[in-house]
Amino acid sequence: MFKGDEPAVGMVFRRAVGSARRLGHPRVGVEHLLVGLAGGDDVLAEVLARHGATSDALEETARAAAPLGAGAAADAESLALIGVDLDRLLLSGEPRSLDRLVRRQPLFPLGSGSARRRCASWDPPLGLDAQGAYEASLRLALARGERRHRPEHLAMVLASLDPGVDWVLVQLGTDRRGLLQDLERTFPPPQRSSMLRGARSLLRSTRQRHLVRRYQRTTGRSSIGPADLASFVAP
Repeated sequence: MFKGDEPAVGMVFRRAVGSARRLGHPRVGVEHLLVGLAGGDDVLAEVLARHGATSDALEETARAAAPLGAGAAADAESLALIGVDLDRLLLSGEPRSLDRLVRRQPLFPLGSGSARRRCASWDPPLGLDAQGAYEASLRLALARGERRHRPEHLAMVLASLDPGVDWVLVQLGTDRRGLLQDLERTFPPPQRSSMLRGARSLLRSTRQRHLVRRYQRTTGRSSIGPADLASFVAP
């Protein structure tokens, strides 16, 4: 039976909010989630540090992504190739306008009810990229047949799908493929019986496509490497 978030997931989001607050940023984006993931005292932080993604280095990169965040920085580089100046279009407006919901509200971290209301009242608030990453990582944990949703699921989704995280890793000189391989080795999916593996493999591609589509609808961005997610899903 799936038991929801481990307490460590909530700590990641609290550290992310603290990072955005320290930097004076108007929203919590995926760059701050990386700071939250790297700021723990656990194996995941060690994996990130091996690839140069320490909490201090990530916070400096988050500072460089202000005020619109790493996702917008990635968008700006892509649009500049076709002569569109995204900064000029957006900086005259409110950065939080990037997070206007156009579809149903995604899941919030830490469950529902009072926890959902608490997350909604955080200042600075969670951006849609952070919310979309949370929901996708929760679905990844379910697709892997895990009993709990843990921080490594969030790291897997961010490194596999998010263009803002890709932008951050490029700034750090981190090999994203190498990081993905390290995450795969360090956090393998749970072992299952041959009968259960066979039953789950029939739905593997469907689960993965649904996860990626939901992420893209929530964030309004295309994923960078949906095929990279396949290695994390239990067959």
